[in-house]
Amino acid sequence: MRMPYPRLIGYALGAFGTGVFATVPTVLLLYFCTEELGIPSALAAIAVLLPKLCAIAWDPLVGAWSDRTKSRFGRRRPFLLVGGIGVSLSFLALFAWPYPHGTAALPWVAAIYFLLANAYSLFAVPFIAIPAEISEDAGERERVVAWRIGFGMIGTLIGAGLAPILVGLGGGGRDGYVFMAGLIAAICCAGMISAFFAAPSINGATQPDPPSLRTGISALIADRPFRRLVAAYVLQLTGMGMISALTPYWIVHVAGRAEDGVGTALGLMLIATIASTPLWAWAVRRFGANTAIAAAAALCGLTTLGFTIVPVAPAAPSLILYMLIGIPFAGIQVGPFALAAHLTHASARASGMRHEGLFTGAWTASEKLGLALGPAAAGLGLSLTGFRSGATIQSMEALNGIVAALAIGPAICLFASLPLLRSPSRPLGVSA
Repeated sequence: MRMPYPRLIGYALGAFGTGVFATVPTVLLLYFCTEELGIPSALAAIAVLLPKLCAIAWDPLVGAWSDRTKSRFGRRRPFLLVGGIGVSLSFLALFAWPYPHGTAALPWVAAIYFLLANAYSLFAVPFIAIPAEISEDAGERERVVAWRIGFGMIGTLIGAGLAPILVGLGGGGRDGYVFMAGLIAAICCAGMISAFFAAPSINGATQPDPPSLRTGISALIADRPFRRLVAAYVLQLTGMGMISALTPYWIVHVAGRAEDGVGTALGLMLIATIASTPLWAWAVRRFGANTAIAAAAALCGLTTLGFTIVPVAPAAPSLILYMLIGIPFAGIQVGPFALAAHLTHASARASGMRHEGLFTGAWTASEKLGLALGPAAAGLGLSLTGFRSGATIQSMEALNGIVAALAIGPAICLFASLPLLRSPSRPLGVSA
């Protein structure tokens, strides 16, 4: 089955929403908690970590649920509709809720973020499962994944680059965050509903019935290449999540610039990511996915070390560094997602079981874990180095801690992922 371009674009627009909703909390939620709500950084780290950890077990269950669903809309589409609406509403509430100030806001933030994480799963798991089952042709799966990643990168650019600017346009402070959340929620909801209308109504009627949850989980645990890819991806996203979460602190406290500088830095990084995505797609086809992913992770780790030497003034060197980070970041997106679709498809064919949703649920759980661990590690690092929430002037120890965490923390995570991409039990090549 080859998806026609109008339907392909409509489907890919859903990734615009997932890109925004996955990125904005990673970039802004920790900063929002410490600087706007006055939550101590260690407790704020818990607020951004625990809800996603609690929701991780939900993702495989959503995947298995969608595997077994049969409706006139197909297996996946009902989840896209409910999840898309739920994500938009809970995202708005996350930044617009009338929180009390200080530690009293902690349970409210955690509860609303928990709702957002679970609603996100309802949409993202079935949405990402579609390429793995849409065609027997590896090239067509790569085509659908590439379009989805392209729109997802645009969403990530909006989330990381435009969201901080929208906060400023809305007047800054709590009112600015409400303005940003309302506008972004409305736009992204439209994109996610577009995916509901465009996604194919696949029921798998001509395929074997999905396995029981226990059988599917056993197949998932036994798939060593998939497990290795998941572990590597968690480490890589943890490193990138640290960069996103610490950038506001580096821009405002270390470089002494306004908050809209966060959008400029991350926006340039993601523009470079989008521009270099075709290069990494070619590298995946030419050299194999695991080789391309390892190269991207190594280059990204080496580049982040530049924060130890880049001057804070003038702004140009640091902005160039962010752009350089964006180039290998594209490889960390293109390679793992393409490979995950291929490994999921190969496992389903080899076992004769329709468990694409279950495998995709495990994949999105790993993504969620990495995106939660990054900000949590950043918050813990801030706490250990004496960062004071809401304070305009920070100690030299805290400033040095921000620089060290931004430079060294991501590099450690990215380099640690490299051994997991070597010597797989079956080839991690991608194009045949």
